[in-house]
Amino acid sequence: MKAKNADRATDNMLRIVENNHFRLSDMADNKAHLMVVVCSVMLSLLAPHFYDAQLRHAVIVMSVACVISTLCALYSAMPTYQRRQEGKPRIKNPNFNILFFGNFTHLTYDEYEKEMERVINDRDLVYESLLRDLYALGVVLNDKKYRFVRWSYVSFMVGLLLSGIVLAFSL
Repeated sequence: MKAKNADRATDNMLRIVENNHFRLSDMADNKAHLMVVVCSVMLSLLAPHFYDAQLRHAVIVMSVACVISTLCALYSAMPTYQRRQEGKPRIKNPNFNILFFGNFTHLTYDEYEKEMERVINDRDLVYESLLRDLYALGVVLNDKKYRFVRWSYVSFMVGLLLSGIVLAFSL
């Protein structure tokens, strides 16, 4: 009875953590989208004031900040693409994950089916694959999505602050 409850608890935990990862990823994408929209609107509002001598320097500072912020936001939401590798994929490679499309799309369908069947028939491999997938999702969230969304927000805030200071001195 304990093993059955432990399996159920483990399954629920993995499902909850995976769901949290997906929600965090969606939140990061929404924040990136928000920054792209805000910066685009700012740039379009700043453009007519570029030729005003008093505002020019503040407009340039804020425009540069908006461009940097937009680039960071776009990079955070940009999907990663892996080309098909020449030769056979290394299923025995410890980094290979049958659940990650970037790995299994390098296999033929027969190889994929055989490897998936091997994993499905071994409970330890099922959990190992799920854990490997959760880990990979977490790494992407930490190293790419939230890191660059943060840089986007920081560059925007710094741009607001600096352009306000430049504006104060130019007026």
